[in-house]
This record gives sequence, C-alpha cells and structure tokens, in this order.
Amino acid sequence: MCNQEKKLKKITRTSYSLTEKRSILDLYFKSGLSCRQFALQHGIDRSTLSIWLSSCKNAEKSVPLQSKLIGMDAKDEMLEKLRAENEKLRHYLEFERLRVRAYERLIEIVKEEDGIDVLKKDGAKQ
Repeated sequence: MCNQEKKLKKITRTSYSLTEKRSILDLYFKSGLSCRQFALQHGIDRSTLSIWLSSCKNAEKSVPLQSKLIGMDAKDEMLEKLRAENEKLRHYLEFERLRVRAYERLIEIVKEEDGIDVLKKDGAKQ
C-alpha cells in the first residue's frame, strides 16, 4: 500500500446502505476507472469496493456487464432506435416481397403471351 493510500484511508469504519452501495457501484461501472483509482477518488476502502463487486457478480451472474454500464435512459433510447430500425426493416421486407411477386407475374405474362419460358436455360451443357 502506497503512502497516499494510507493517508486517504479512513480510520473509522463507514457502513453503507444497500441503495448507497448500488449507486456507488453504478458510478464505478460508468466511470471506467480501475478499482483502485475509483476507491481513492471516492474515499472508499479498495477492499470494500472489491467485496461489493464480487458480491454483485455472484448475485447477478445472469446480468451482462453491458447492462450495468448503460443507464436506464440510454437503454430506453437504444430500445427506441432498435424498434425504429425493426419497423424500417419490416417495410423493406414487405417491399421486397412485392417486388418478387411482380417479377413472378412478369415471368408468367411473358410465358403466356410470347411462349418463352424465362426460367429455363437455353440448352443442355455437353
């Protein structure tokens, strides 16, 4: 432990409520700092932060880290963008289906009127 850490280390033990722990962990995940840097910046013992992180990982193994990094507003915004893109792709798909139907109808008309089967190849390969 370096001298700076010893100076900043609190002598008295501080207890944190569950909501305080969660908000501190949210800040940590959003900060992108190392555990040591974050603990120094916020006056929290590094080992305490490490314990919180390990308990958080054990409690939420099914929750990906990405969801912790993104706040609720950003999640909602991302969800709206994905919905808009999904709707746009649905319209594009419907347009392509109509286009395929139009080509199929065109092939039928050519076959009926001109007697040409567009889908058959000219001759067999030898």
